[in-house]
Amino acid sequence: MTPVPDKPRASRNRRRGDTVNLMPRLAGAAAVVVIVAVAFNIAIHSLERSPPVQPEYQVKKTSLFSPAPAKVVPEPREVPVQGILSIEEKRPLIEAALRSFFQATTIEGKLAFSRDPDRVRPLMQQYYAASRIQPRQVSGLGNCQSVSEKGHRLGYIQVRFSPGEPLSIIVEEDAEGRFRADWESLVLYGEMTWQDFLSQKPQTPTLLRVLASHLPVPISDQREWLEITVPGQARRLKAYFDRKDPQLQPLVEQLQLGSWKNVPLTLRVCYSEPKLNADTVQIVSSEGKGWLILTDRRS
Repeated sequence: MTPVPDKPRASRNRRRGDTVNLMPRLAGAAAVVVIVAVAFNIAIHSLERSPPVQPEYQVKKTSLFSPAPAKVVPEPREVPVQGILSIEEKRPLIEAALRSFFQATTIEGKLAFSRDPDRVRPLMQQYYAASRIQPRQVSGLGNCQSVSEKGHRLGYIQVRFSPGEPLSIIVEEDAEGRFRADWESLVLYGEMTWQDFLSQKPQTPTLLRVLASHLPVPISDQREWLEITVPGQARRLKAYFDRKDPQLQPLVEQLQLGSWKNVPLTLRVCYSEPKLNADTVQIVSSEGKGWLILTDRRS
C-alpha cells in the first residue's frame, strides 16, 4: 500500500523555513528604524542647542493685501578711530600746519596750531614767561608715521629746519581735518624745571615728563623702584610706587611695553618722606600715555 504524503507536515516545514529566511530581513529593517530614530533624535537636540534666529531675519506670512513688513537693516558698527589714515597723501597739509606752528612768534599764534589749546594756554603762558618764543624756519618733512592709538588720529612726524637739526613731533588730526602739534611733549613741559624740583624738593605732587628705568630691589620690599631723569640732565632720582595700587596699573603697563628701560612717562612725583634719602621721591600718579596727555574721544 502506497503511503499518502504528509502534506500538512510539509506545509509547516515550508512556513518555518520562510520565517527563518525572513528573520534577517526583519532584523535589518529594525536596525534601519533604530538608526533613523537615533539620527532624528540627534537632529532635534542639535536644533534645540543652536542659537535662535534673530527677529529681523525671521520669515513671516503676510496677506496679499497687507503691506510687507519693513526690512530691518542692522545699524553699522562704529569703527574706532586709530591713527591718521592715508598719512602720505596729507603731507602738504601737515607741513603747512607745522610751518605755521614753528614760525609763530606769539602764544596765540602757536595755540592756533596746538592740541587742546584751551587747556594748554595757561601752560604756555607760564612756560614762555621765563623763555622767549624762538621761531624756526621749516624746510620740509622727513618720515611721517601713523601712531596707532584707539580714539585718536595721531602721527609721528620728522620736521626739517633751515638751518638746524631735524626733530620729531606728535601731531593730531581733528574732526575737521586740521593738524595740530603736541606742544607739551615737544618742550617736555613740567610744572617745575628739573633743577627747581631738585633744589626745592616739593612735598606736593608735581607733574614732570621723565625717562624711567627699572631698579632691582630686595624681595622683601613690597614697592616697585625706578630711576628717573629728564632728557639732557645727568642727575637722577630714585622713585618708588605701590605696584598693587589699581590706579597705577596704567603705569605698570607702560613700563612693560617699554621693557622697563628709558620709558617716557608723565608723572606726578613728590618728596613725601623726609626721612628717606634726598635722592628719593614717591610716584603719586601717572598722567596720559608716554609724554602725551590723551582725552577720551570718539572721532
